[in-house]
Formats: sequence, structure tokens, C-alpha cells
Amino acid sequence: MANTSQQEICQSVLDFVTEGKYPESEKVVAAEFPVSALSKELELLSKARAQVEAEISSLSRENDFDADGWISQAKQLHADIERSRVTAREIVAQHENTNPLRAKVDDAAAKVGLVETEIAFNQAVTDTLEEVQRLSQQLDAGRALLQGDQVTGAIDILESTEQAIKKDNLFANTTVLVILSENVNDLRGEIVECLRSRWNDQLNIDEREAKLVLPENTERLEETVTALVRLEMLAPAKGKFQKDLISAVIEPILLPTVDGHSRGVHIEGTSLRVGLQPSKVSVSELLERIVKVLEFLRQHLHSSILDSLSETFIPILSSKIIASWLSSAIPTELVGLGEFESTLDAVLGFTNTIQNFGWHGQEELVSWVNQAPRLWLTRRRVDSLDQVRKVLASSKGSTKQVERVEIEKVSATDEALLEKTTSDDWDASWDDDMGDDSKEKPAEEKEDEEDVSAWGLDDDTNDSPETAPGASAAAAADYDDEDGDAWGWGDEDDETAVDSFQAKHSVKTNSVNGKDAAHHASPREVTLTERYTVTDIPEAILTIIRQQVMDSDAITHPAHSNSRVVSSGAGLLALPTLILAMFKATATSFYGLKLSSGQMYLYNDSLYLADQVRRIAEEHQLSRLQADIEALERFGKLAYSKEMQTQRTIVTDLLDGAQGFSQCSEQPFLGECENAVSATVDRIRDVHKEWQPILSHSALLQSVGSLVSTVINKIIIEIEDLGDISAAQSERLVSFCNQVSKLEDLFIPETSENAERVPMTAVYVRNWLKFQYLINILESSLADIKFLWLEGELRLEFSPEEVVDLIEALFAESDYRRKAIAEIRRISRNQGTVM
Repeated sequence: MANTSQQEICQSVLDFVTEGKYPESEKVVAAEFPVSALSKELELLSKARAQVEAEISSLSRENDFDADGWISQAKQLHADIERSRVTAREIVAQHENTNPLRAKVDDAAAKVGLVETEIAFNQAVTDTLEEVQRLSQQLDAGRALLQGDQVTGAIDILESTEQAIKKDNLFANTTVLVILSENVNDLRGEIVECLRSRWNDQLNIDEREAKLVLPENTERLEETVTALVRLEMLAPAKGKFQKDLISAVIEPILLPTVDGHSRGVHIEGTSLRVGLQPSKVSVSELLERIVKVLEFLRQHLHSSILDSLSETFIPILSSKIIASWLSSAIPTELVGLGEFESTLDAVLGFTNTIQNFGWHGQEELVSWVNQAPRLWLTRRRVDSLDQVRKVLASSKGSTKQVERVEIEKVSATDEALLEKTTSDDWDASWDDDMGDDSKEKPAEEKEDEEDVSAWGLDDDTNDSPETAPGASAAAAADYDDEDGDAWGWGDEDDETAVDSFQAKHSVKTNSVNGKDAAHHASPREVTLTERYTVTDIPEAILTIIRQQVMDSDAITHPAHSNSRVVSSGAGLLALPTLILAMFKATATSFYGLKLSSGQMYLYNDSLYLADQVRRIAEEHQLSRLQADIEALERFGKLAYSKEMQTQRTIVTDLLDGAQGFSQCSEQPFLGECENAVSATVDRIRDVHKEWQPILSHSALLQSVGSLVSTVINKIIIEIEDLGDISAAQSERLVSFCNQVSKLEDLFIPETSENAERVPMTAVYVRNWLKFQYLINILESSLADIKFLWLEGELRLEFSPEEVVDLIEALFAESDYRRKAIAEIRRISRNQGTVM
């Protein structure tokens, strides 16, 4: 500040204000503006301002600007604007004065337009009414022509009127158009009704009288046809005519409801009438009558109508002839083949006649003749299957006894076993046979048991599917699908299957100690005969099967060598398969509904039928029937299995009433147990009584034995499941078991009256000996049970654990019980080590 004077600072500020110039000296820029310099600075600024004003004044004086002229012009302009405003107001006022006049002009113009519109409308209405009047008169003229039977002229007027209405825009969207359209439709309806009446008069069909009258003069019919074509009515008219013709003429001639009868045809000029009384005629005579009708139509009908006969009438006629006459003319016996050949020739002659008329549509008849061999075989198949149905439906359920005789090769051991069944010491021999464990049986005994079991001496287990006597379990298992096997599906693929029944009868060789069993027992033939009951159905089915086989052979003889159906003779051998399939498919419901114990009858009938069919197959070398025979046997065994399963379920349900024999010595449980056991025993006896006249004796014993086995197995299991058996319970259980044991009187073999009859219960009832030993255990002391195990044969029927469980349930804990149990287990272990 000391180096910069106030004068310099003030001058710098002045230069910045007046010229916008920054100081060049850094000292001046960095200096502070002193307060004392304000007055000096203001003085400088005032001088600068005065100087600028003086310069502006000087410059203004130097410019010669005429401000007064501008002011004068502005005033003149203002005056002009005021005059324009006045003029505008005057124009607006004058315009407002002309509006009433303009409104009068517009009103007058509107009235003139309305008058012109009314004049045009009136002219249009006049023109429309004139056109309506003309068209109405035209329609009236059409009606007049129609009444004068001038149909063609009426149709012309109708068509011209319709075209006029469509082209004239005057009628668009008007009520007049609706009225005219109604009048046109009325005229069309009158023409249509007139044509229908003329058509019916000219082609007069009286369905009630079965009469057809055609016009003698065809010109009027041609005019009618032409008119129908113009109105697109010919097709439905021809359709109705053909329908009426079939109903009034063709149907009375064919008489589809009366087999082999037809009504005659009478022609008089242009009139055709069908006779009233039907008569027995052949197919050729019937076709002659049809030809007579076709010739009549060909002579008297218009060509346009005849053309449609080959399009629709002839195919319909062909179908009706086939359905009403030709199908039933196919013979089901060989004696009718000669007449059938004549029928085929007559049909071919009929088709040639149609072709000569220039018509077509007889292709179905030609095809029918060409397919005669197949149709004949189809008719035979349908007839044979229908015969099976009729046999089942008409059967009275009559029965008869038949024999089954088989020759078996049995060894000496087998023969001895069969003899033992009727010997006095049967029980002793059974005990001897069962003295050793079953695993130690020699091969001869296994073979002997298998041969004997083939005649029903083996049993079924409860945990395996029920099989018929002499049938393997696999045979029943293979027959799970009843419906499929009933129709024989899949039987053709089973040609290599071995019959289970025959397999059981086959001779087997087993080694004994390294040697062939045949060295120990030379077999010999034994004839086994049993009687059982069958219904009348198998013989009727066999008659149908034999007929097919005999006809297949007879058709190859020279007497039928010229027949068209000779090629289908071999196809008759396929019908026995379908016949048996039809029997299997329908027999179940018949036997179940109409016969008591129907399933057992079905079992017997199926096996008997299979045996007889096998004989037919062997006699005529029909190996193709082997699979069907096996399927029929399986079918019968399945029926047996179903019946056995039903009876097992019944006896099991009855025995369930004992509730596991728990608390069987106390009421009310005692009464329930008694009722359950009694009902079960009675049921088995009722079943035995019901099946006895049906089944063979061996099959009866095996079947009832299977039911008894089911009962005693359930009793054994439920008694073994009892954890604690008191003395009173033991006594009651023994009485229940003894009640069941009385069923052994059902298993007495068929022997001579003088021979002693010993029950064979143990042979037919599995676990029968185990059941008897269970009774002994329940009523024996601990010492007796121990003796039976150590010295007797109790161990052959019971396992050590079963005996131990029964001992623990029957006897209280004691040293003697512990010692007895330990001894039983020790002996069992020793025997197991030896084995």
C-alpha cells in the first residue's frame, strides 16, 4: 500500500468501470482500497458520467431526426383506424338487417325441395305399384295356366317373376318384397303340389293293393319329368318312387318274413299287380318274377327314371335278395349242394339279364356267387355254433352213467398196494409203510405211489391251486385265463404240450441203489374201470363234431366233384375247434344256472367229451385237435378247481365260528365251537351226498378228502397256536376232533358185499395220521407222549418243536416236563446226525 498511491488505485477502478480494463500492475491488484479514497473515486466517476452525457447530447444534435413528422403520421393512422371501426360497425348492422331475408329465402328453398322429393316419391310409388300390379297379374296368369294344366307355362312365369324381383331395386328392403315373395312361394307350392299329384297319378303305386299302374302315353310323363328337373325335384321324386316300389311290389314278392315263399306277379297292359296268396317257390322262380317286374319297368318308364334304377334301385334289390333268399339258400347239409348249384346258376343268369338291360349295380350278386365256397363254410360254421347254443339251451339236464376204462402198467408193488386197500390188515400195512421217514422211501415206492395217485389216490395241499383228480397243479395254473382258453386262443401254439393226465400214467424208471427199478418189479397190464355221471350235452356236441368230420370226407366223393364248394371241404375240419370253443364259452353259465353241482357235471362232461373227441381224432388222424382236447381237459379241471375252492371257502368260514377254539370249555364259547364243528361236519357230509351220484368213486374220495384235509389242517394249526390248554379244554378239543374223525366212514372203498370194508381215509386225507396223533397227544399223559415219540411213530408226523409246544401248553412247568422235553430234543438231534 505504501508503494501504491491512492491516485493509481482510483484511476484503476475508474478504468475498470468505464472501459472494463483490469490493472496491469500486480501491486495495484494486490493493494487494498482505502476508505479515504472513496470521495476521490466518486468525484472521478461523476466527471466521467458528465463527460459521457455531454458526448451523447452532442451526438443527438448532430443527427437531424424529424420527430414531429412521425408524431403527425401516428395521429393520422389513429384517425384511419377509428374510421375503419365505424365502417365495420355499419357493415355488421347491415348484415344483421339481412338475416330475416336470408331465412325467408332458405325456407322457400326447403319447401321447393320437399315438393320435388314428394313428387319423386309419388312417382316411385306409382312405378312400384305399377310393377307390383304387373307381377301380381303375371302370378295370376301363372295360376291360371296351372289350373289349365299348363305346368310348363306356369313354371316359366314363376321363373321370370323371381328374376324380376331379384333384379328390381324398387323392392329392396320393403314390405312389398315380402308380400311378393310370399305370393311367388305360394305359386311355387301350388306347382310343386300339382307336379306331385301328376307324378303320383302317372306312376300310380297302391301299397295296400300291391299294384303299380304306369301311363300309356309317355308324353305327359316326359313333361312332368322335365318340370321336376326344372324345379330340382326329380331326384327326391325318384327316390320316393323307388321306396314305394320296393315296399308295394318288391317286398311282397320277396316276403322276407316267410322263408321260401313268394307272391306271384300279374301284368295287364301298363298295370302290374302282385298276387295275394304266397306260394312255395325256388330261388330261380323268384328271380324270374323279379325279372318280370324289371322288364315291365323298362318298357313303360321314362329313360331318366330308368337311369336311376342302376344307380340305387338295383344295388338295393341285390342286397334284399341276398338277405331274404340267398343267405338262407346256402345248405347246411351235403344233400342240398345240388340245389345250391342251381341257385348259383340262376343268380348268374339274373345278373346277365340286368346287364343286357344296360343297367349296372348287380356287382354284389356276382361277388356273392364268386364267394360261394367261403359263404358255405361260414354258414356251416354259424350253424354248428348255433347248434351248440341250442343244445345247451334245450338240454333237460338228463344224466347217464358212463365208464372210464384205462389199461395201466403197474409193478408188483403197485398191485400189492391196490390189494392192500381191500385187505383186512389195511391199518397195519399203512403203519408198516409209514414206519420210516418219507425221505428214505425207495424209488419203487415213489413210483408205486405215483401210479396209484393217477387214479385219485393223491391229495391236494391247501396252499396250492386246486387240481382235478389225476391232474397236475401246473395244469390248473396254466388255465388262469378262463375266457381266453374258453375260446381256444393260444391253443394252437401249445401243440408240444404233454397231457398232464397221460404224464401221470406214464411208466417211469427209477434207480434203486444204483440199479434200474425195472429189475426189481416187472410191470404188467391192469385194467382200471370207473363209472361216473355225465349229462346229455356231450353226446349232442359229439354228434355235431362227427357231422363235420364225415361231411369233410364225403364232399370229396365224385357225387360232389362238380360243386363250387368242394374247395371248402377241408375247412370243415376246423369247425370242431370252434365247436369246442363255443362249448367252453357258454357252458359255464348254463351249468351254473340249470344244474345242481353244475361245476362237477361240467368237469365230468368236459373230460368225457375230450376222451370221445380224442377217439375221433385218432380214428380220422386229426392231430390238429390235440391242442383243443388238452384245452378242453384243462377247462374241465378248472371247473373242478373252482367248485373245490368254493367248498373250501364254505367249510373254512363255518369252522371260523369256533374262533380258534380259545376258551372252548366255557360258555358261550363252548356253544359256538360245538355249532361250528357240527356245521362243518354236516357240510362235508352234504357235499359227499351231493357229489356221490356224479363223480367216480376215486374222484369223490379225493374231492371230499381234500375238504376234510382243509378242515383238519385248520384245526391242527389253531390247536398248536393255543398257548395254554387246560384239562377241560383238552377234553373238549378231543371231543371236537373225534367228531371230525367220524368222517372216515365216507372213505370206504367200493368192494364186494362179502369183503370187509376198511376206510381209506389216510390215503385221501393229507395229515390224517397227524390229526389222529394230535388226538392222542391231547388225551395222553406226558409219559405216553414221550413213549410215542421215542418208541412209536409220532416223530413221522410232528416236528420236535411242535411236540414241545404242545407239551408246554398241556402240562405245567416241572422237572419231569423239562426232562421229557430235553429227551425229545436229544433224540431228534441224534436222529438228525444219523440221517
